[in-house]
Amino acid sequence: MLDLKEAKGEVVELPRRDNETTGPRRARSSTPRPARRSPARGSAWQATALFSLCVLFVIAIGLAFHAYQRSTLLENQMRETVLEMQAGMQELKAGVHFGSTRQQLLLGMRDEILRTNEAISLGEAYRIAELLLSATDKYPSVDPVLLLSVGIVESGFDSNAKSHADARGLYQIWPSTGRMLAAMLGWEYSDAMLYDEYRNTELAALYLDILMTTYNDVGMALAEYNGGPINAGFYRARSHKTAAETRDYVPKVLEQYERLVKTLPSAPGLSHDIVYRDASRPGKKLGVAPAD
Repeated sequence: MLDLKEAKGEVVELPRRDNETTGPRRARSSTPRPARRSPARGSAWQATALFSLCVLFVIAIGLAFHAYQRSTLLENQMRETVLEMQAGMQELKAGVHFGSTRQQLLLGMRDEILRTNEAISLGEAYRIAELLLSATDKYPSVDPVLLLSVGIVESGFDSNAKSHADARGLYQIWPSTGRMLAAMLGWEYSDAMLYDEYRNTELAALYLDILMTTYNDVGMALAEYNGGPINAGFYRARSHKTAAETRDYVPKVLEQYERLVKTLPSAPGLSHDIVYRDASRPGKKLGVAPAD
């Protein structure tokens, strides 16, 4: 039987059940939701991990620094051992050499050069001393200890030294003087030779030999070596025109010389008398060597 209300075209709204919804039904997931972490527990774990990394980093730095110190210590010990062995070999050579007094002088000069210039090696100081002694062997008017004193005052045994007046090398030779002396030795001059230890030493020994036999006076020889002939004339006359550098230079060299002759042995056949009377020997004048 039809309801009378339906028959009249009226819509009758039936009551909804509790389990019915207006929209499409969603299927419920069977996967359980993860439990929420506690913010306090997560931040504590991160802090612990960061602290552990910092500790490991500090330990690594400490180990690296210790290793560096150890390697540096070993390197210094090895260097000292090598120097001691080198010095021992040189002293052994001095003890068995036929001219042991000369070799003792050589070692003493080496030690003085090392004290003057600590930047050079033991071997280099020994080579400079050998060059000095060998050069003065050629000129009896030049005491090797005097040339040693000149080197101490002039450059402190720095082969690359260059003064404000343009003097260069171990014994501070001026280019003009070096050109003249090189011609006397038959060498072709170049400015580079003034920085060469061998050539600078040879030029200085020759120059001192000429000055010593020319003046027969060590003060005059040193005055010209430092300031040239005009300045040496002022020095002889005790003039106020003498350059202040020369007035200081001469006593400085003589002071070094007097100190060294008390500590260094004399070379065989050489007394530390720096005034020699051999001006009559040939080749004692400044100038160009005569052509053959």
